Amino acid sequence: MKTQSRNIKAGLLIALSATAFSMPVAAQIKIGVINSLSGNFAAFGERYNAGLQFALEEINANGGINGEKLEIISQDDRSDAQSALSALESLNKQNVPLVIGSYASGITGPMSKVATRQKIPLIVLGSADNSITKPGSPWVFRAKHNSSIVAKAYLDYFDNLRDKHGLKKIAIMHGNGAWPTSVSEEGEKLAKERGYEVIGRQAYDQGTTDFRPILNKFRSGNPDILLTSSYADDGIAIARQLKEVGLATKVVAIDTASSMSSYIDQVGKQSENIVSAVSWSPDVKYEGNPEFYKAIKEKIKGEPSFYEAEGYLALKVAADALKRAKSTDREAVREALANTDLKTPVTNVVFKNYDGFQGQNPIKSVIVQIQDGKHVTVFPTELASKEARVSNE
Repeated sequence: MKTQSRNIKAGLLIALSATAFSMPVAAQIKIGVINSLSGNFAAFGERYNAGLQFALEEINANGGINGEKLEIISQDDRSDAQSALSALESLNKQNVPLVIGSYASGITGPMSKVATRQKIPLIVLGSADNSITKPGSPWVFRAKHNSSIVAKAYLDYFDNLRDKHGLKKIAIMHGNGAWPTSVSEEGEKLAKERGYEVIGRQAYDQGTTDFRPILNKFRSGNPDILLTSSYADDGIAIARQLKEVGLATKVVAIDTASSMSSYIDQVGKQSENIVSAVSWSPDVKYEGNPEFYKAIKEKIKGEPSFYEAEGYLALKVAADALKRAKSTDREAVREALANTDLKTPVTNVVFKNYDGFQGQNPIKSVIVQIQDGKHVTVFPTELASKEARVSNE
């Protein structure tokens, strides 16, 4: 373990001092990245891009791919599925050995089907909808979490608080996109299996700004837990309107939206104690994480989120497979990906086929909570830096 920690630390130091320590690299190996650099998801795409670029510098500073420089051919999907498919067609014509992409599940889902037909190895960048890897295909790989993993993380967290705080009833609301719907359906299923009373599950159209009718309806059922799955603007409005309608639950989970540092700035004190499930957090107790956090924070000149970490992770997985494949032949790369066993400061990656999933990393999601104006890891307990707090007690 000490040797592994030294290796991780050394890699990060090399990435920050590429001029002094980089090894000579020769020709170039080009891979494709399809990312949302414009449109509705551009704010997330920019963060993924920052993580990808940080990983790219680290990889090339450490000798690239078996002495060859790694290069990214970046394509903007414009936050649109059809644009993503056009980008994939372009990359296919350029004969790239693999593609990484994209953010939204509604984009990556169709892309994964075309990649499978064209036999192009695809590493999922940010999408978490179950259907992408369930049933999946031999050509699609996801190192980050999926809907089932996230829903289980929430319910495990609720269970951990259940007896001490008397958690019995849960209300669920979500946007009608692929990801919010998927995690909410899984959440409802698990909640019922574990004996919670689900007082309601309510979907809303993306673009909705007034959530008070839903929240007022829930208030009459007096839930102990509110579980929502939303994007950034939705989560801000929900937090503000919770107080307006007087819905006072012991636990509030606002998935995805509340995990950003900007969320705390926008919502203020009303963000306190809200939780979200993420694939990585700055204080999570993974080996090598303190060095990684410090290095990437310095690189992007700001507070990193799990989006940068997932971008970094995706490219590290790609580079590892390319090194082991020792070829840019797509079948060789696909086989190398299938045999991945990689340790990183973000998480460990082993692609498995289980419970109907294919090419899925059984990653542990962690729960972060906003405490005193800062995100802290509160669950699982072995990875936590702080104890969880419960509201209205």
